[in-house]
Amino acid sequence: MLLSIFLGVFLLILAISLAISYYSFFIGAPYVFTPKKAIREMFELAQIKLGQKLYDLGAGDGRAMIIAKSEFGASTEGFELSPIVYLIGRLNLLFHRAKGAKLYFKNFYNQDLSEANVIFCFLSPHAMERLKPKFEKELKPGTKIISYSFSLHGWQPKEVIEGYPGKMFLYEI
Repeated sequence: MLLSIFLGVFLLILAISLAISYYSFFIGAPYVFTPKKAIREMFELAQIKLGQKLYDLGAGDGRAMIIAKSEFGASTEGFELSPIVYLIGRLNLLFHRAKGAKLYFKNFYNQDLSEANVIFCFLSPHAMERLKPKFEKELKPGTKIISYSFSLHGWQPKEVIEGYPGKMFLYEI
């Protein structure tokens, strides 16, 4: 009896987690890690400085937050909606001792981005299109947007880097 209750609760939690992950896939992007070398190159290109605030939209496993915090001294906040990937990200931040890096289990579309100096994202073309009006409304002049693989259609990037599985785009508001 106890085993069947445990199994039922486990399956319910798994079903809810998968449903949320499926939902997050459609509003942002599926979880695909960004190569660390590409992250470093993008952050160097954006000239991230000590104390700047970086928001990672769809933070995944937190690797970009860890690099921004530990190697560039940025203040970092990330938003992830997939519960399984969020937990992996939290563990990754803990394991790498990225103190002060904040990862939230939240939908980035509902977050105020106005304090950002840099926005980092590896999202689907649909998500990027949906974010354009939010960026235009909330981001202050000088804010940089780094997008891995997908451009902001209709915007002119300041820089484009090729040579990875995906292009890297740097925009400045």
